[in-house]
Amino acid sequence: MAAPALLLVALFTLYPVGRALYQSTRIESPIFPSRFVGLQNYRDVLGGIYFQGAAGTTLWFAAVTVPLLVILGVLVALLLNESFVGNAILRVGMLLPWALPATVAGLVWKWIFLDSWGALNAGLYTAGLIDNYIAWLTTPDLARTAVIVVFIWTQLPLTAIFLLAALQAIPGELYDAAAVDGAGVFRRFWNITLPGIRPMLVIVTLYAVLMAFTNFDIVYSLTQGGPGTATTMLTYFTWVESFKKLDFGAGSALAVVIALASLAVILVLVRVIPKGALVEERA
Repeated sequence: MAAPALLLVALFTLYPVGRALYQSTRIESPIFPSRFVGLQNYRDVLGGIYFQGAAGTTLWFAAVTVPLLVILGVLVALLLNESFVGNAILRVGMLLPWALPATVAGLVWKWIFLDSWGALNAGLYTAGLIDNYIAWLTTPDLARTAVIVVFIWTQLPLTAIFLLAALQAIPGELYDAAAVDGAGVFRRFWNITLPGIRPMLVIVTLYAVLMAFTNFDIVYSLTQGGPGTATTMLTYFTWVESFKKLDFGAGSALAVVIALASLAVILVLVRVIPKGALVEERA
């Protein structure tokens, strides 16, 4: 009974993984003849200065975006959990950034951030806030900031919706009892809201880490890894090795490294999560 589903899983997951592992141990290129090289591809990519720079950029990107995404997700979820005119429209409308393909979102924001005739520069200049156009996408620090903004813009809606669902699962009687006892807003949040959404916070954090580690579409469409290598992350570096340099063996080795690094981060996070954070302990 389970065989058809297992075959589909094997076709679309196990086979690509096995193929990547196989290619990572070989010279695979239309330029050179295919041959077995063992771990040479791994040694080449891990020992290269470009890999070290891309790995550092990826870690920095994750360290900045994950906390921001979780904190903003909680704040937006708290806002959407309140009753006000237009709440339903706002909930539907905020899903639009997430519904857009990441490449499309990157192109839209590239039009906004363009140095010469971007909408942001035009608006700031017209409002008299700047005297000269700002080089958003050709200045390393500003380009990194632009990638962060677009990434959070695309991922925040789903994060907020998940946390909103967790908020609405908290019994309202708990807040009523806390209010009767004289608990203030921050105390209610700390003692009721935060424990109530803790399992979802863990899931959202793991999701944000994975998305940050595998972010490619936005970088590709917004900055192409530039200026220089300022926004080159491991996924974009993998694309460069595979489709610009046509070194599919090195690209596969990088893909395996990214998968193993993501798995290691998830395992570390799961180990440091307090007991009962995902599943409430039962008496």
